[in-house]
Amino acid sequence: MFTKKYPVTSAIILLHLITGVTRAQVNTMSVAASEKDNSVEAEMASFQIADGYKIELYASEQLGIADPCAMRWDEKGRLWVLTIPSYPQLIPGTKPNDKLMILEDRDQDGKADFSSVFAEGLHMPLGFELGHGGVYLGEQTELLFLKDTNGDGKADTRDVLLTGFGTNDSHQTINSFVWSPGGELFFSQGHSIYSRVETPWGIEKADRAGIWRYRPLQRRLDGFLDGSMASVNPWGMNFGDWGQMFHKANDPELFYTVPGMIKSSHRALLPPIGKLVIKGSIIEIIRTKHLPDDLQGDFVVAGYYNNKVERMRVTKDSSGYISQLLEPLLNSTSRSFRPIDIKVGPDGALYVLDWYNPIIGHYQASMRHPDRDKTHGRIWRITANNRKLLTPPDLARTRVADLPEYLKSDEHWVRYQVKRLLAQSPVDEVKTAMSNWVAKLHPGDPGYEHHIMEAIGVYESHEIVNEKLLKILAAGSDPGARSYAAHAAGRWADRLPDPLQMLIPLINDTDPGVRLEALVAVANMRTPLAIVTAAQVLDHPVDKFIKYALEKAIHALEPYWSPALQTGNITFNKPSHLAYMVAVSPPDGYTAAQFRSLAQTENISADTKRSLLLNLARKGTPEDITFVINHPFSESDALLFESLGKTKPRLLPEKSVSRLKQILQSPGQDHVKIQIIRLVKAWNIKAMVPTLQEFAAGNTVSEKIQGESLQAVVELGGKASLVLLKKILDNPESSKSMKMASLKSLSLLDIQTAARATLKEVIQTSDPASLRDMISPVIDQKGGIPAFTNLLKNADLSADRSRQVIEILDLKGIDAPELKRQLKRMSGNGALTTRAYSPDYVEKLNAAITERGDAKKGAALYYANPSCASCHTIQGKGGNIGPDLSAIGKGLSPREIITELLWPNQNVKEGYNRIMVETKKGGLIQGIKLFENADMISVSTTDSKKPVIIDKKEIAVKTESGSIMPGGLADGYSEEEVRDLIKFLSGLGN
Repeated sequence: MFTKKYPVTSAIILLHLITGVTRAQVNTMSVAASEKDNSVEAEMASFQIADGYKIELYASEQLGIADPCAMRWDEKGRLWVLTIPSYPQLIPGTKPNDKLMILEDRDQDGKADFSSVFAEGLHMPLGFELGHGGVYLGEQTELLFLKDTNGDGKADTRDVLLTGFGTNDSHQTINSFVWSPGGELFFSQGHSIYSRVETPWGIEKADRAGIWRYRPLQRRLDGFLDGSMASVNPWGMNFGDWGQMFHKANDPELFYTVPGMIKSSHRALLPPIGKLVIKGSIIEIIRTKHLPDDLQGDFVVAGYYNNKVERMRVTKDSSGYISQLLEPLLNSTSRSFRPIDIKVGPDGALYVLDWYNPIIGHYQASMRHPDRDKTHGRIWRITANNRKLLTPPDLARTRVADLPEYLKSDEHWVRYQVKRLLAQSPVDEVKTAMSNWVAKLHPGDPGYEHHIMEAIGVYESHEIVNEKLLKILAAGSDPGARSYAAHAAGRWADRLPDPLQMLIPLINDTDPGVRLEALVAVANMRTPLAIVTAAQVLDHPVDKFIKYALEKAIHALEPYWSPALQTGNITFNKPSHLAYMVAVSPPDGYTAAQFRSLAQTENISADTKRSLLLNLARKGTPEDITFVINHPFSESDALLFESLGKTKPRLLPEKSVSRLKQILQSPGQDHVKIQIIRLVKAWNIKAMVPTLQEFAAGNTVSEKIQGESLQAVVELGGKASLVLLKKILDNPESSKSMKMASLKSLSLLDIQTAARATLKEVIQTSDPASLRDMISPVIDQKGGIPAFTNLLKNADLSADRSRQVIEILDLKGIDAPELKRQLKRMSGNGALTTRAYSPDYVEKLNAAITERGDAKKGAALYYANPSCASCHTIQGKGGNIGPDLSAIGKGLSPREIITELLWPNQNVKEGYNRIMVETKKGGLIQGIKLFENADMISVSTTDSKKPVIIDKKEIAVKTESGSIMPGGLADGYSEEEVRDLIKFLSGLGN
């Protein structure tokens, strides 16, 4: 039994609840327990459908669709379904036999009644699309083309179109295929995938998550947004009525993809336009008369994680979009309901592909866990009450000459199928059919511009340039028309006589969305003059989407414009354009004189000016640094001084030092002064020590400046500063902030003295809220924990204060066993030890949670400690250091939460190991490693809202071991509290 002796900070506990992975135990690693009743009827009873809708079964495992992962409609109204019972790992000694099935509703009663196998013997393919008389299928390393050449309904040819796609993770291989309006095949890959694909155009590579675009007739493959720049696992793309591209992460986020459709290795995260509460995938945009008006244009998303069909409303936001999460269309209480694909069908109904599996987790359960369902799979059909279902045209029997007329259909399903059919039809027949159809279109028709856009898409699919139609669309009245014209001009740039001239009016369009599309088009034209055109977008308001695309464009085109700029072969329309380009990507060989000249350009943004001045300081002479420091812009720009402090230290002329003193001695602007003082420390400007000593010792400046000055004096003056520090600490009149600063400074000079001074303050302080700031300098410094531990042996620390210090250690994620033993002894809790793992005890506590757990008390326990919400989000509120807890009850069972809470180090999920870095200056940094390359490590800590960036040159020792959650945290909770907390958490998301 637990005995409550001291409170435990919940933040670190909860961090591990979602992220830890224990060793195999009975039923522990299932995301959910298997349903007692797996029948269709039982699952149907679990649904709560939105008012005005009805849900029915369309197909089940009875037709052979166990473990379905993707579906697509054909022009005959047949539903093709990909099944992968071999997922997530083939059993050794067995042969793969995943299948591509075809379902038919032959009696037209709304339920599939016939199935056939088009292809079998497949090995874990995750996506496919119909086209060109066959099937494009992503199977592990290969993009395949399967075709039935003899009409027996089975694939008899298998062509490998491309190979070299990565397979590091079986749930992140190439997936979610879809045709663009212009006949390009898009698909994606996930975070653990590294691809090297040989094509007729050269080797294409993508490291980690990214999006692929394939142009079949050219056999051309292009990759975008790799490096996980637009989610770690993009899964599901779709296009708006004017070709606007969107994609869904397999996480909460939704993205407007267009700003990222520039080939560039420059790493910058694409901003999302909204998100779900918890994970979901796939986008289906509602565009059918069968469904109600209030649903039209909404995005429907497969909420596989929380067993929902989600609904999002996407609206214009300057050049991009923003989304709003609405009430779900469908909820289920069955944790085996796993929607992973959604499609509007030929009748206008919404079809939901149900993986039906209690385990959706990939890392969270054994690859061969017995509860992984291999026998079930369903497709559900959602219809609107009192609204007539549609009868689709017989496209399969329609002549090529008559197909274009269906491009006028209000039904997106019809237009999608027609364009797919036209893309695979003989080119001469298509050219004649399209020419005749376009000739009959009337400019006065309200849909005229959209018809022209659809026609251009057909021509694109055959790689035929139609400049006449492009000019009509570029002059269209609808911004969507002009946007698509910009897109098409970019695609045809290598075959148009002067594509840049055509795009200049569009990059200066009155509509920001048109300007964005034009910018993306220009950015993919590999010519020096492209950057001159791209820069014109700066003559108009720049939002986050345009800024993102422009910076990618600058980096993508830099190999072309930079040499041309140096040789004088290009000239920008305005000096401010040139200034922006150089600020974003300084050309090699650019001189200090050139940076100085550009920094004096009028009408440039603060970001641009700061970048130019910073580059001048890096490249220039001491006189140039004086110019930077004396520039009127600098005296009020804290970011400039912060950035200078991160550059290589320079020797400052006297007039530069005088200018820094002048700014420091002027009134106000503490935020600037703090960065100047930090610059002085970083550059070791000893001439500033007397001024800083005055600030540290006197009352002429704010406490913030006094504290910063004190730390600088210590770092610059060394042991000579000890007298000043002790004077401050011994003075009862010294402010709390000055004492904190003194402790921090003292810990750099003499850790033993600092530990004694810290312990004295810990004992005497009447402000428990200040304890964390008080003890952090010592315990975050090399030798601090042993020194503090040793002093405790003879210290008179109260039980309450001991418990408070333990809580701080837990919150900081510090695993210091001997120090904690000393503190527990002083708290009266020294005999308490963490019990060994016991499956029987887990079951006992789980039963108590079920029988007597009180979620309200657990919620009170959670919310009573503000540090919980500072780290974790619930329903959109809280911090983002730890995982989102909004649906933890969906992801982990009570048994799992018990195990993670009581035995966090049983096993640790990759990515959540504790990293401890000791710097050469003696600092200790503990947390979770976010990123590492050859030069630096980025660490997330509980002490800083921003990641801590550590230069590898400054690292003395680095260790990675165990969980970020220290062991023994639950020693402070009673068993009843553990029971109630887990009851609360296990209900989240249910």
